[in-house]
Amino acid sequence: MIRIVWITALACVLGLVLYIPSSVPPERLMQTVRAEHELNTTLWGMAAADRILERMLTFQANGVNVSMPPPETVQPAGPGINTAMTAEFGQMSTRLFSSPYFKSVDALFTLATLRAATLLHVLPLLLVFFLVCAIDGFAVRSVRAREFAAYSAEVYTLSATSGIALLSLVLVALFLPFTINPLLTIAALLLMLLVFSRAIANYHVMR
Repeated sequence: MIRIVWITALACVLGLVLYIPSSVPPERLMQTVRAEHELNTTLWGMAAADRILERMLTFQANGVNVSMPPPETVQPAGPGINTAMTAEFGQMSTRLFSSPYFKSVDALFTLATLRAATLLHVLPLLLVFFLVCAIDGFAVRSVRAREFAAYSAEVYTLSATSGIALLSLVLVALFLPFTINPLLTIAALLLMLLVFSRAIANYHVMR
């Protein structure tokens, strides 16, 4: 079941990355980027929003711009027909990578990078909540072991599957072309950690 959820999530992400650039213009995606930056400014303040934006730009600088045509390779001098073919292929490459589709791909990854940078901004909060949930899950599991209480395989399976589904939903949400309040994504991650703590509490190794 968990494997099916992961495969479905990855298939959705791949479908979104391939489909959205063909149906959503880059201008609209950049409007979404600006809208979410304004949301970050409202939620976290101007200084924090600027740090998130700077982190996004750093990620982009270290990444690959898909709308930038690959550098031209130096070809040795040859017959005139080879030179003409090389020039024609260079023009085709420039037109291809300058198309609205590839510009939309760049804008989509800009949006996804901004959302990822926003999640990194609240990573300390998520780590603290993760620690609390892990301690709670192991504590409940330890108490059940001492009291010889039965573990629930059904609760474990449901909790683990729900947690993976929530994580997959967050991954898919990174690439959705409309404005998403960061609080919704954070709430999904907090809920994911909570259900994972229930999975830990009900995990039992069969001997």
